[in-house]
Amino acid sequence: MIKKLILFSLLLLIITLLWNYFLPENLHAIYAIYILIYFFISTLFVHGLLLKANKKSPQNFIRTYMGSTGIRLLLNLFIIFVYILIDHNRATKIAFALTFFFFYFSFQIFEVSSLMKELVGKRDDSI
Repeated sequence: MIKKLILFSLLLLIITLLWNYFLPENLHAIYAIYILIYFFISTLFVHGLLLKANKKSPQNFIRTYMGSTGIRLLLNLFIIFVYILIDHNRATKIAFALTFFFFYFSFQIFEVSSLMKELVGKRDDSI
C-alpha cells in the first residue's frame, strides 16, 4: 500500500506542476506541496489505524472509519477556514481551496479503493 500511495502522490504532484505551468499565475497552487504532504501522511496514518481496527473486529473497523472520517473532515474544514481568514488575496484563497479539495477527494477515493481491495479482496469478474 505504501508503494501505491507514493506513486499516487507523485502522480498528483505531476498534475499540480502541470496546473501551475498552464494556468494563470493568480491560480497557481503555491502551497500544493505542503497540502500533498499533509494528505500523504494523514492517509498513511489513518490507513494503518483502520487495518489495525479491522483485525480486532468489524464493528471496531466501522467505528474507527466513521470517527476518522468525521475528524479529518472537520480538521480539513478548519484548515481551509483558517487559511481563508489569514490570506487577504481572493485569488490565492480560491486556488488554495480548489487545490485542497482536489487533494482531499483524490486521497479519499484512493483510500476507499485501497481499503476495499485489502479488506474485501479482489472482485471476481468472471460472473
